[in-house]
Amino acid sequence: MSEMTESRVACPRCGATWTAGLFTSIDADTIRAQVEAIVDGRFERQACACGHAFRPEHRMLFVSHERQLWIVMHPLAERPGFAALERDVAQVIATSIASAAPAAALQLRAIRPRLVFGQHMLSEAVRVAYAGLDAAMLECAKLLTVRRNLAALMKHGPFELCFERLDGKVPRCGVVSLPAGERVGEMAVPADVWDEVQDHRTDLEAGFPEIFAGPYVSATRYLLAATV
Repeated sequence: MSEMTESRVACPRCGATWTAGLFTSIDADTIRAQVEAIVDGRFERQACACGHAFRPEHRMLFVSHERQLWIVMHPLAERPGFAALERDVAQVIATSIASAAPAAALQLRAIRPRLVFGQHMLSEAVRVAYAGLDAAMLECAKLLTVRRNLAALMKHGPFELCFERLDGKVPRCGVVSLPAGERVGEMAVPADVWDEVQDHRTDLEAGFPEIFAGPYVSATRYLLAATV
């Protein structure tokens, strides 16, 4: 069931505050208009009197039983605690399985929970799932893409790539600056990188085990290991 609560939001540019209704959970199977808003970046968008538009950072659960999705969103500022948070997410699923009826437990075992930080990465996780992409393989492709284009990307300071759409069969990503979470550019995963990733899954699983095993399916855990 989808739930909302009245929350205080603050403009990240000028600091002005006001009250707005924000979701604490989304049932994607019954509230599809909000799913579309998440995908295209309109979800919970706020407009401040100073002219700045933003999406408030907060905690939320996104669930789709039809697509076997369980995505937990935390604010960007909470990313440094990702190791403990992904243990918590995994434990919630394990506890739910243990207490569920057999049929429900079988469905829960098919879910691979996701942990994301920031509204932009919630949008990415939903886009990836609805596009039928393998999230872990996409993150490996991001790593290879960043390594190939590191000199050009470093001008943005700390950043991460956020999947936005498929260009044919090739993923295109926004370049998002951190910690603010602002889109500052765009970059495609090169076709040869995408092909290379598909051909070397076993090697990638061995090289980046956390991406394939944990809820925090993110190249950023490697790219900014010292700060996130």
